[in-house]
This record gives sequence, C-alpha cells and structure tokens, in this order.
Amino acid sequence: MANIADLSTPASEQEPHKIGAQEHTDEIGTWDDIFRFEDDFPDWSTGFDSWEVSDCEDGSDKGGEKQNTDKIRMFKLQKILDQLDIFYQQKKQDVLQARDELKAFQLHVTNLEELRGKIEVDMERERQSENSVALFRLRAQHKRMCAELQAEEDLGAHLAMILKEHELELCQVEVELGRFSSLRQELELEEKNVQSQDKKKQKLRLQREKHVIKERRHKAQHDKIEYNKALQLELDVQRKQQQQALASHRKVAVYLKQTLQRMKQKASEAEERRKELIKKRQTAVMTLKASFAASQETMCARKQRQKAYEQKQREREQILRESLEAKGLNSTELIHRQRLQEGFNKKIAEFEDTQRVGQMEIVAKLLLEQNTKERCRKSSVLSHERKLDEKLHENLLPPSALTRREERHVMSSSRASCVRSHSVGDSDVSSSLDSAELKWGERGEMENEDEGEMSLAQPEFTGLWEHKHKDYTAPSDENIQLETSYTTIKTDMNKSLVSKLAKKSVKSRESKGPPFISKPEVILFKDCDVGKIYKKKITLTNVTYLTNYCKLLGVSQNLKDYVSVSFEPPGPMSAGMACELEVIFRPLLDVDLGGMIHFQSATGPFSVSIKCSKKKCEVVVDQCLVDFGTHVVGQNVSRVITLTNRGALGTGYMLTPITNGTLQQSFTTLVSGKTDSAEMPSVNVENTAEIPSGVSPVSSRSPDEVLMADPGLADTTVEQQSSFEPTEFSIGEAYVGDVGPFMSVKLPIIFTPTIPGEAKLDFQITFSQPSCESIVVSVCGVAESAPVWVTKPNIDLKICMYDRLYQDSIEVQSRASTALRLTFKVCKEMRNHMSILPKTGFIQAKSSFSAQLKFLPRQSLYADAKSFFNKDTGVLEVPLTVQVADQVKPVLFMVHAVVTNSDLQFDHTEVDFGHCSIYEFAQIAVRLTNCSILPQVFGFVGNPKFIDIQPNDGFGTLLPSQCMEIYLIFSPSKAGEYNFTLTCKTSINRDFLLSCHATAIQPSLKLSDCLVEFGGTAVGDRTTAVLYVENISTGPEAAARLFTFSVPENSDITITPTSGRVLPGQKCLVQVTFSPTLSDDVINAEALHWREEFHTDTSNCQHTEPDAKSKIEAPLLLVKDHGSKVMPANGSPFHSPSPADIQAGSFEYLAVKASLLHSFTERHVRYVISCFNSSSDLVLETSEEPRYSTHQTLYLELHCPAIRPALLLISDSGHNTIHFNQVAVGQKVFKKLVIQNISSETVKLTSSLLDVTGPFSVLNAMRSIGPEDTHMILIAFTPSLAKKYYETLEVNCSQMSLELALCGEAVNPIITCSNGGHINFDYVPVNESASQVFRLQNMSSLDVQFSVLLEGHCLTERNDRTQSVMDSTVHVGPQNYSGMSVFRVSPSGGAITSAGALDITVTFHPDHESLRYRDVLTVQLMNKQTVCALELRGSSCQHNMFVCGGDPVDVCSESLIPSHIYTSGLMKHEDSKRLLLTLRSEYQEGRAIVATRRLHVGCVYSTKPTTKKTVEFTWENIPPVEQQGFKVAPMQGSVDAGHRCPITISWMPPSGLAPNSVVQACALLTVRGDETDVYRVTLMAHTDKNTAT
Repeated sequence: MANIADLSTPASEQEPHKIGAQEHTDEIGTWDDIFRFEDDFPDWSTGFDSWEVSDCEDGSDKGGEKQNTDKIRMFKLQKILDQLDIFYQQKKQDVLQARDELKAFQLHVTNLEELRGKIEVDMERERQSENSVALFRLRAQHKRMCAELQAEEDLGAHLAMILKEHELELCQVEVELGRFSSLRQELELEEKNVQSQDKKKQKLRLQREKHVIKERRHKAQHDKIEYNKALQLELDVQRKQQQQALASHRKVAVYLKQTLQRMKQKASEAEERRKELIKKRQTAVMTLKASFAASQETMCARKQRQKAYEQKQREREQILRESLEAKGLNSTELIHRQRLQEGFNKKIAEFEDTQRVGQMEIVAKLLLEQNTKERCRKSSVLSHERKLDEKLHENLLPPSALTRREERHVMSSSRASCVRSHSVGDSDVSSSLDSAELKWGERGEMENEDEGEMSLAQPEFTGLWEHKHKDYTAPSDENIQLETSYTTIKTDMNKSLVSKLAKKSVKSRESKGPPFISKPEVILFKDCDVGKIYKKKITLTNVTYLTNYCKLLGVSQNLKDYVSVSFEPPGPMSAGMACELEVIFRPLLDVDLGGMIHFQSATGPFSVSIKCSKKKCEVVVDQCLVDFGTHVVGQNVSRVITLTNRGALGTGYMLTPITNGTLQQSFTTLVSGKTDSAEMPSVNVENTAEIPSGVSPVSSRSPDEVLMADPGLADTTVEQQSSFEPTEFSIGEAYVGDVGPFMSVKLPIIFTPTIPGEAKLDFQITFSQPSCESIVVSVCGVAESAPVWVTKPNIDLKICMYDRLYQDSIEVQSRASTALRLTFKVCKEMRNHMSILPKTGFIQAKSSFSAQLKFLPRQSLYADAKSFFNKDTGVLEVPLTVQVADQVKPVLFMVHAVVTNSDLQFDHTEVDFGHCSIYEFAQIAVRLTNCSILPQVFGFVGNPKFIDIQPNDGFGTLLPSQCMEIYLIFSPSKAGEYNFTLTCKTSINRDFLLSCHATAIQPSLKLSDCLVEFGGTAVGDRTTAVLYVENISTGPEAAARLFTFSVPENSDITITPTSGRVLPGQKCLVQVTFSPTLSDDVINAEALHWREEFHTDTSNCQHTEPDAKSKIEAPLLLVKDHGSKVMPANGSPFHSPSPADIQAGSFEYLAVKASLLHSFTERHVRYVISCFNSSSDLVLETSEEPRYSTHQTLYLELHCPAIRPALLLISDSGHNTIHFNQVAVGQKVFKKLVIQNISSETVKLTSSLLDVTGPFSVLNAMRSIGPEDTHMILIAFTPSLAKKYYETLEVNCSQMSLELALCGEAVNPIITCSNGGHINFDYVPVNESASQVFRLQNMSSLDVQFSVLLEGHCLTERNDRTQSVMDSTVHVGPQNYSGMSVFRVSPSGGAITSAGALDITVTFHPDHESLRYRDVLTVQLMNKQTVCALELRGSSCQHNMFVCGGDPVDVCSESLIPSHIYTSGLMKHEDSKRLLLTLRSEYQEGRAIVATRRLHVGCVYSTKPTTKKTVEFTWENIPPVEQQGFKVAPMQGSVDAGHRCPITISWMPPSGLAPNSVVQACALLTVRGDETDVYRVTLMAHTDKNTAT
C-alpha cells in the first residue's frame, strides 16, 4: 500500500493530462492542492498508537503538550479526509456530467439520422415524381446532413475519451478512499477518547469551580467595598482625562483645519492632472484613428495596383498561349513540361548539395575521432596531478576564487564539447569514441549553455541589486596571500606525494572512472515554476573494490542560491554499498541552470551533474510536405496540418506564405547515402528545414498586438501582407492563434487550382516565443483541365447484401461552352448486376448532369466478375467510364462496394426442454450468429402462448459476426407432449426455423407463489413473506403429501416450517423470512486484511525511515484485540493470523463490522429453493424414509436485495442489547444511545411503544436526521419491584427498523449504620473543631449511591424554625454568625461498593459561645429511602473552663445576631453569672429523704499554646447555705485539661419545716482559668406535699 506522500508529487513530474480532463482539473484542484500540508504530518499509516507510544516516553510533564498535539493532528487529518471526500464528490459530479453530455450527444445523433432517413425518403419520392428542383434541394440537404453527422462522430469520440478519463480518475479517488478507511476508523476512536477526557476535565473543573464559588461568597462584601472605592477613583481619573481631552482637542482643531485645506488643495491638483491625462489620451486615440483611415486608403490603392498587375500577367500568358497555338503546338502541355523541368533541376541541385554536406560531415567526424583518441592517451598521465591541484585550491583558496576557476574550466570544456557536438551531428560514424569522453563533452556543453543564460539574467529595474550583484570583484590582499602560500605548499608537498602516487597507481588501474556512480546519472528538474519547491532522491553506489568514504563538498557557485542538498555521511561503505541524499531545488528566476554537486572520497573527488530547466515551448508539425495530388482546375481541396506543442509553455503562432525568396531543403539519410522523396514528410522540420537569410521572418506576434504596440507599423504590415503574390494555395481562418502546453492545433490549407500544371508554395510558421524557431511547410499540387469530369470519382456503396437493390447518383460537371453528349458504359461482366440510367444524355454548357446507378448483386457475382470481386473479403471494385463526344480520353470513375450475405445460424438444430412442471418454467439458451458483416434486425414471430423468448421478447439487432444468447422459456399451462417450431424472421423477410420438443407434468402439491421478490432490506433488518402449500390431488388417487424445503446453509433465508404434511384439498401456511447479515467469515477476513495492511505499513515505515530511532526509540506493533500482545516491529517475522484469533464481540470485531456497514454496497442474491414432496401413506405403512420424485419437485425462487442500513448504532460498541445491569429499586438510571444516519438521504425516526407501566421509558423525542448526522436517544430505567426486566424497542425509518433489546435487574439495597441515634459533642473552644466518625455498611450485591442531608440546610426547616421559637424540642439550634454551618459532613454523598463500607466524618466547628447547638443528620438513598437519622448536639465556650448542670434560667433558643451588637453601650455586663439548682425532697416511711444534685466544673482541651492547662474552683459564702440544710462537696479543687470535676450538692429538710414550703439560699462559685468567672448559684429546695405526713 502506497503512502500518502506519493500523492504530493510536483506537477512537473506527473504526466500531462489530456485536453478534456485538464479543464475539469483546473476547476476542482489537483492532489497537490489537497495534500499541500503533507510535510507537516507524520506517516498516517502507523495510526494513532505510534503517537501514544512516542508521547508517553517523553515523561508525565509533557502530558498536556501530548494531548494538544494529538488534537492538532486529529483536526488536520479530519481536514484532509474532508478535502478527499469533497474531491471524490467533485470527480463523481464530473463523471455524471460527462455521461449526461454523451447521452445528449447520442440523442442528437439519433435525431440527425432520423432526419437524414426522412430526407432520403423524400428524395426517392421526388425522384419518382421527376421533380428535379425539389430533388436538387433535398440532395443539398442530404449532403449537409451527412457532413454534420461526420462532425458529430468526431465529437462523440472526444466525449467518450473525456468520460473514460473522468471514470479513471474517479476509480483512483475511490481507491484512495479505501486506503484511508482504516485511518477514518482510528480518527473516530481518537475523537471518542478526546471527548471522554474532556468530560473528565469538565467534571474536575466543575468541582473546583464550586469550591471556589463557596470561598468567594465570603469575600463578596469586602470586594464590593473595594470595588466602590476603585470605581470612585476611576471616575475621578476619567473626569480629569475628559478635561485634558477637551483642552487637547481645542489645540488640535487649529492644526486639523490646516491639514484639511492642504488635502483639498492636493485633491484639486490631482483632478487637474487627471483631466490633462484624459485629454492626452483622447488626442492619441484620434491620431490612431486617423492613421487607421490613411492605412485603409493605402491598402485599397495597393489592392488596385495588385489587380492591375494580375490582369497584365493573365494577358501575357494568354498572348503566349495564342502564339503557341498559332504555331500548332499544345500550349498547356508545353507550359506544364516547362514547370516540371524547373522542379526536376531544383531537386537535382538540392541532392548534390546534400551529398556534399554529408561527405564533409563524415570527414570531420573521422578527424575528430582521431584527435580525441590522441588527447585521451596524453591526458591519462596528468589526470591525478590535476586532481591534487584542485584539492589544494579548494582547501586554500576562498570560495570566490574556486568559483572563478570552476567557471573557466567549464567554459574551456564546453568549447571543446561544442566543437565535438557540432562535428558529430546526427550521424552514427563516431560510435567507436570513448563513452566517458562523450559524457564529459555533453556535460560541459550543458554547463556552458546554463552559464550563458545566467549571464543574461540582468535586473529589470535598478534597486538593491546594484549594490549586491557585481560582475567582477577585484581580488583582495587575502586572496593574493593565499595563492602565494598555495604555490609554496605545493612545491613542498610534491616530494611527499610522489611515493603515494606510486602506491595508488596500482589501485587507479583497477578502478577506472569515478569511485561512486549516481542513479540517476544526471539530476534533472524539468519544467520548473518559480516559487515552487522540487525534491529528488539520489542513490550513490560505491563501484570501487575497496571500502570507501563519501563527503559532500557543495554545489556549483551558480546553484548555491537555488539548490540545497540534504545528505548525512554514511561512514565507511563497502564495495557495492549505496547511500541516499535528497536534492531540493527552489527556482527563483525563470532561467535554465546547470552545474555539479561535488563530493570527496578516499580515492579522490567526484561530481554529479544537475540540470534545471524552465518551461519551454517545443513545437512540431505532423508533416512538412503536403501533396494535394492531381485535381481538376476549379476544384477546392483542403488539407490539414497538425501543429503540436510538446513543451509545457504555450506560444502564439502565425502562418504566412513565403514569396520573397527560395526555400532550400536538405534531407539526409543513413541508409546507403540515398534520399527517398516518399519519406520526406516524416522528417523532423527542426533538423531538415532551414530558412535562407534572404527571406525576411514574419513577426511572431498577432497583427492586433503589433498595431497596439506601435500604430506606425500598420502601414508596413499592410504592405507586407498585400505584397504576397496570388497563388493557388490559401490559408483558412486559423492562420493566427495560440497553442497551449501539450496541445495541438489544426491549420487548414486550401488548394484551388486555376491554371493546369504543377503548383508549389512554401509556408512559414513563426512563433511569439523567441526560443522557438520558425517551421517551413512545403505545399504542392497538380491541376488538370478537363471539360467534363465526375464530381465523385469514387462512388462508395458501402456494404451491400445479395439480392438487394442499391442506388446512387452520378453527377457530371462541364465547363465547356457547348452542349456535349455523354455515354455511360458498364463492363459486360457486371451488366447482370449493375446498370446506369439513362445510358446516354446531353450535358448543357457549364452545367451538370445526373445519372442513376443501380446495383443488384446476385449470388453469381463471383462467377461473373472474378477480376473485380474478391470472394474472401467481399470487396468489389468496378471501373466505369463516361464517354464524351469529341473527346478521346474518357472520364473514369470507380464504384466500390463490399458484398455480403444475410444468413443467420443457430447452434442447435433441435431443442428438447425435457420434463417441466406446469407451475414452473424451463429455460434453454440458444446461440444465434450473424454470418453477415452488416447488422441485421431479427424477430421471432408466430410464437405459441407457452413460449417466451428473451431478451426483448425475441426481437433485436445482431452486429456483424456477433453471437447472441437467445433464451427460450417454456411455461406450459397443462400437462402433455409439446412439439412445435419457432420462426426467426429478419428485416429482409428471410425465415430461419428451429424445432422444439417438451413434456409438461402436473405435481400433486402447489405453491401459492413460486416467485417471492423481497424489497430492499437493510443489513440487520428482516422482511417476511407468507405463502401456502396446497394439496390439489383429487379423485381416488388423492392422498396426503409430505413436503420438505431444502434451505441452503449459511444463508439469510429462514422458512417456517421447513417440513410438513398436507391433506388433499388443504393448505399449509409457510413463512419465508429474509434477514441479511454480515457473516463472521467476511468480518474476520476484513479484520485480517486490516492487520496485514497495518503490518505492511509498519514495515514500510521502517525501511523508508531508517533514522526514525531518533524520534521513536522503540516502535511497537499494536494489535487491538483482547488477546493481543505488544510486539516489537523489528522482532520476529510476522506470522499471518488466523480467523480464530478474532473473537466475536471484541473491539476489533465490532470496528470492522461498523466499517463494512458504512461501505456496504447493494447486494442482490437469488435463491432457488427446492420443495420435495412424496406420498405420506407409503411412509406410514412401511415406516421408511420418504422417496421424493424429481419430476414432482417444486421450486421457490427468492429475489433478495440487501442494501446498506440507513441507521447504525455507534454507541456501546455497536451492541444492540442495552444492559442496565443491577439497579436499586426506585433508582433511575439513564443510558444514552447514539444512532447515525449513514444513508445519503434525510430520514425521519419513529419508535415503537414501550410498556406504559414498565420500568423503561424514552425521554426524548424522535426527529429527522440528515446524512452522516447522529441522534441521541435517552432511555431511563426506573424499577419499582425487585425482579428482572426485558423489553424490545424498535427505531423505525422509511428504509429499515433497528431493533434494540433493553434488559435490567432491580435489587433492594440494604444499608446499616454503626451509630445508635445521636452524636454529642462536649464543650469545644470557639473557632476550634471536633470530629466524630460513624460507618455505613452496604449489605447488598450492588453499588448503592447515597446522600447526607443536614436539617439546618433545608429551607423548609428554616421557615418552621421561626414559628416554633419557644418550643424546646426544636431539632435545629443556633448557627454560626458567619453563615457557615456549625456541623459539617464529609463526604456529603457518594457510592458504597457491594459488601463495602464507608466512614462518614461529622465535624463541629462553632464561631461563638453557645450551649444549644443542635441539628439532625439524615442519610438517604437515591430512591429517597432513609437509612438513619442522627441528632447532633454541641456546646462551645469562650474560655477554657465551663460549669454545667442546674436548671435553665433563660429561653431555650437564642438569636443569631451577636449579643454585642445590641448590648454595647446600652447594657452593662454583669460581673457574675447565674446558676439555679432546684432540689425536691420526698418523705418515705415518715422520714425525709436527702435530695441531691450535681454541678460539673470542666477544663476544655485547646490547641492554643497560651491557654492555661488547669482550672481551679472555690466555693464562697457557704455557712449561710449550710444553715438552710444544704451541703456542698468538695469546697474547692482543680481540674486538668480535658476532664470534669463533679460537685455534689445535697439538701436535708430541717426539722420543723412546714410542708410545701420553699427554702432558698445563694452561694458564690469562683472558677479560675484563662479568666476568672464568678457564678452566683441559687439553691432552691422544697418538699413534695403529696408525700408529706
């Protein structure tokens, strides 16, 4: 498989297109336009895997660059594929347009032929009615119609050629599209990978954005304040800028007015200059018009003088004729002989000159050969020393000196080569010269020519070239010093080189010539355009017998700006080894270049020639001598000269006659030194025709261009054109024109003889391109004078049949001044077959006479006229004469015809159809052969009703010697023997008979339809047809029948049932289903083909890019398969895979299947299924296998067209079964299906209805999708019960139905929580955090998604909170002042794997002191099922100590507004905090029970280093309390960080205390930590009256 780079060959290296194809190519572009960025891309044949391997080796830090590079490459490849598709559509449109043009042309030709036939019928009718006027008019129309048909035939050939070229180009593009199919698949996969990566990035970016948004919301207020400040500053700055702008505008307005005034003044001056220029041009036009009028008057005067001169010439000639006739001589014959003698003398003189020149050339070649051998013998001794001199010059002298020395050497060698080339010429005498010397001479000649052309490349206008490019530069002091040192070193080194020369002399004898040879020998860049880049690869081969080296020294000085060489030294090279280099040519000027690429080797330097040629014009003609032959005076004869441009540059041409000088022609021949006049037209004009100096050349420009360039030349041009002497030869309309590159132009030359005798004239073709030499064409003709002649000396009757009458007219013209008698004579051999009516007639003076020729060939033609008729070829040539009265020489004319027979021949004499069922038909092919060389129309007539003849119902046309297959179809309607005869009748009423025999039988079973034609069924769809098998047996022999359908294996046909039993008079329903699919064998074969192509491309890349290791160190061959392995591309040899390696359902399998469906073409399959039947009674009685009769067999014919599917499922790897797997009950899962329209039409999608109560539902509507567009179908699965579900969804369009299977399983999720029901956070310092963890365990068999909700985040709970402020059972307490939640949960949601667990962390982070932080944490599943609800509690303190216990003394809820906002400045903080303890004592058995309560003093653990680690407490004012019966223990103490100390307070009712009385006391509790707090503890006690005694 060729690489893509093969398509980007420069236009100069490709073969030129033809005329028709070139026009379309210019419109739609070429392969270069599509792949002009081919150098920027890697080799696509390696696929995307090689990119991944190479990018991954660079390290992880280049991941982003790798992705961007992949995307860029993917986009560029997509662009190239789109351009290739557009190019394919354009080529396809060109083919359709060419076909339409050809069809229109054929229709036009058919209309013309019908019109010609109608005219012929009218001519025959008018001839019978003897209406000569209408007959002459119809003959003229018929002649014009025939000429138009001839022109249309040429046009038809041209259109057919254009159609073939377009079809060839379309095939090439289709081949290229097939080559890119694998890349297209890889591109789609890469796009999917990029999309998936983009989706992942979007998810990560979304998470980061959410996090950033949360953080920025807290800064919104601060940013707003800063923004207001900045806005105010900006307004102030703008105000200042506006004031400055107004001030500057006032200053600028003054200068602006002055500038506008100056601009208006300049505009007015420019307008005045323009008007003056227009006046000058008008004056010039009027002057030119006056000169044209003067030239027209001069031309008219010259024409009058020319006519007078011609009249005098005619009078002189008439006087000469009269004087000769007065002497009794034949004036015409004498003048004609005189002209022949002059021409003969001229040819003799030319032949003698040619012999003299040839002898001189032979002598010069012999002398040159002798001198060359002597010079070669002398120069062999000093060759090595000259090489050493060149090497020293190269190492010591500067590049400018080397360049001058090279140029002098090239000039000297080119002079010698020019002498040799001119002396050798075109002869083969110098074949014994040394080949090396001839090559060196040719090379020097080309370098000399290039040097001469380069010297003419002067700048068109002065500029920077004046200072950079100089013809001569004086030698600098450095160059003089280098040359002096060179002479000194040379004398010192000569002695040391003597010994080396002696040693190397032996080796030099062994290897002659250069040490390396290049392939090709000469690097040629042909037809180059300025600005384009051309590349060529050269191979250098070591032809010495030793290991050698090769080093690039550079290119010639004149090529350094245009040619660059890419060459890496290969190191030591053994004998026969080769290396490559690339030469890049960038033409900057439109000139020819030539030079050398110099190399250095171990055995000496060598060079490779390089030639660069611009576009040139090479014009030749097909013939340089046009011989019109002999014609009658007054007749017009036309000949055409074909002017062909073989070069790549177009030119203008002008065809003019040469009348001011004589033309000398020299023709040389290499065969026996003789000249043959018959071979003169085939000689090349460039080598044989030379215009003498006496003939003035004609300008290469057209007359219009000459007049436009210089109006003063109009008079000169008119003089030159009017000075041409009148001759018998004239030029057609195309005497001036243009000939494009690789095109041809036809130039007509008309011969109109006016005087009997021989006429000659030379024409000169001049060209507008200076490099094209003029071409001279000689024209000659002979004129005869006859008073009577036949206008058609050769009457061609075309092809005629025996026993058929053919007619034609014979027209005789007369220039005599009197009426003449004509007698038409036919030879006696042809009198039984040919006649002319009338035989005798009179032709009037200067008029015409028509006679009728009748030709009726009979079977005895060969026996009667053996001398005129060739029986083998059928060619008939009969000479006829017209005898004119008083004229000795009769007028001869020839009748040509080809006579053939009209026989048709069958290859069978008798046809036997055998046995045939009345429900079927039998077909036999008979070959019918046309033995004639004319097309014959035939038809089978009088056919019986039970016979059908195809094709075209037995009618058709047989071409000459053509054989046609005629199908005889026998379809009987009833049983019996049939004997009949078929008659084939031709258009000439000839009959050919064919005998036939057949036997018809009636089976016991009958099929309701013997032919089933399925509609176009898409691959993957199915179509069902219904038919019946009926038992039609009646009478006493009626019995049940068994039938069996024989369905072919591995076919797309299914018949249900395949076997059965049918009772007499009953029917059995049979269903036939056609479901086209792609077989596994086809898919596996295509997959293997992909693998082989991939391996071939990889191996080609390794051979063509040996230095690829610098970019990719270890290229790998990746095979995308589940069981594939990574193998090195340069490892073990590739083993052809087997189809068993490709697993059904694998990625490779599905990719190949999708590719085949995309490229699937319509497939028509025809099945003929046999239905065997037998009697069931015999089977039941004998219990044997049924015996089926061949004559009773029924046949069912199925026509099954399979088409490309309109819809293709491209998601989920193309699987038609959509698995939702296990889903939790109540959970909704979505699946996206992507369907692509791969047809060329827009289709409207519909879908079948799903179960309304089922779990599956389609969420989006179906719509119409265009070609190559996709549609996404969103399917939801929401199960309500724990079971398995299965449904079928059909996506329909007008062409097919795509069936999708939906399946899923619902499972009840089971989640457990490790926590009981609440999470309590002890006292936490303000702005510090505390965390607790609980675990969720998934006990089900599927992954379960969950979410954690806090009641404080719900808006509904916030609304309810305001309504129940006073409720003490509220779940949600105060929140942080910052707005952030005091409780945080991580993670807030996710998924728990099957049989897995997940830890949930709850963090308590207060920002102010409070004892009533509350919230509720709820864990819910996706189906809104609640797993657990946990109550969250927490307290916080400002310092490291706290006291808890006692009864509440304030409301249970607190405001979210900080207390210092409304208390500062209005209320004073109390010095002490209040605590209330209520004690209740009961009486049991008459005694009071001690009531006890506890307070807790705690020390909070803090992470702050300045916080005190212990807390001390002390009770004060205790004695009054103890008097009331209260006891406190302990009275004082200390608490470590993170601990609590309980304080027990007890109360015993004192004696004599009244029941239900309240005892109250107050004590002070001082707590010392970071700060000192004093708590006023109020103790209240009472006894319960219910228990008092």
